[in-house]
Amino acid sequence: MFASHCARHSSIYHHVNTMGDLMNQLYIADDNTDFAKYVARVASSGGWEVETCENGRALLERLATGDGPAFLLIDINMPEMDGIEAIEGLAELDRPLRLRFITGGTDAAILAAKMIAQARNLTVGRNVYKPIGKQDLTTLLHEEAEALEAL
Repeated sequence: MFASHCARHSSIYHHVNTMGDLMNQLYIADDNTDFAKYVARVASSGGWEVETCENGRALLERLATGDGPAFLLIDINMPEMDGIEAIEGLAELDRPLRLRFITGGTDAAILAAKMIAQARNLTVGRNVYKPIGKQDLTTLLHEEAEALEAL
């Protein structure tokens, strides 16, 4: 059994906030912990329930224990299992997911990941490139919150 390499970034561990509304779930898979914490802070302040994972294997383990729609930000280059390797496991999950791949590198790998994921019938949004400013991140999260409501 693998040790969990995930962390929650919400003071509320349920999918419902104090007003009784369903919270949007965000899973961040990125081995760059500073970037993951930054995204988690911005998302948590916007009402998201956030979980960060250091690699694709940890992401798949956490997603398998959850339920309901979720938005995933997945880095392309990670140890143990990268974003491309995680696609097969994501396609096997029985829950509504929206994905966006993130990278601080070149276009080739992120474009390949998007094409592979779409070929597996996963819903993939626009690519995200590091670094991303707070306003752009907030806009992205707002777009994804609206898309999750439609799932």
